[in-house]
Amino acid sequence: MIGTILVSLFVLLFVRTQGYVSGREISPDTFVMRDFQFYEIPMVHLQITPIRRTASTPKTAIYLRQKKLIVDPSTSSGRWDLVRITRGFTGATPMDGQLLVDQLSLEHQGNEYWRQWSIDHPAHAKVFWPVIQRLADRELYLLMPPLFELAQRKQTAAELTTQINQLLVLQYRDLILDMRSADRSELAAGLLKEALMDFPESNELKALSQPDVAADNQASLPAVASVSELSAK
Repeated sequence: MIGTILVSLFVLLFVRTQGYVSGREISPDTFVMRDFQFYEIPMVHLQITPIRRTASTPKTAIYLRQKKLIVDPSTSSGRWDLVRITRGFTGATPMDGQLLVDQLSLEHQGNEYWRQWSIDHPAHAKVFWPVIQRLADRELYLLMPPLFELAQRKQTAAELTTQINQLLVLQYRDLILDMRSADRSELAAGLLKEALMDFPESNELKALSQPDVAADNQASLPAVASVSELSAK
């Protein structure tokens, strides 16, 4: 009996410490965020308690919806993208969504930076945030950091639009070529389709839809400005 009690206590302690799971997720439709916690059996990741969720949406995201700088769909997709997750003592594992959440939660001099930026630059905000929301909807969080850098430069809203479009074309191009190099042709085709929807007149993207030209395009990349070069301008 004593052995059974000791084993039970060990299992309980093990689950209590190593089976605790917490994290954060974001809705790409509305930028609403929520934290979650539950317990699972370690190693096999079998959930044993209900998920408890609490709202954690920053003021910036609320402001963007209130001012209609992002579209609040009448019918939500119901999708939640993982921002980060922590299991036991393993530490937090950041996901791609963290790239957006870090910016939405960024603080400067006691204020949320991008909320204040949107208030100070309303014309720029109307150009910028719909692009960010579209990338979130496509799970392309990896393309966002250079755009946030662009938005902070002194320029007109029209100039910001031009810079964003030029940068996105290059980012899409590079990503598509990377996917093809990694033999992920189906994903590359999907990315190209989305890119051409946004930039139907882009010669660089149209060239990628032609197999013979696309094969040569990889070799000619140095002749075209890179993403990093454009970001530095």
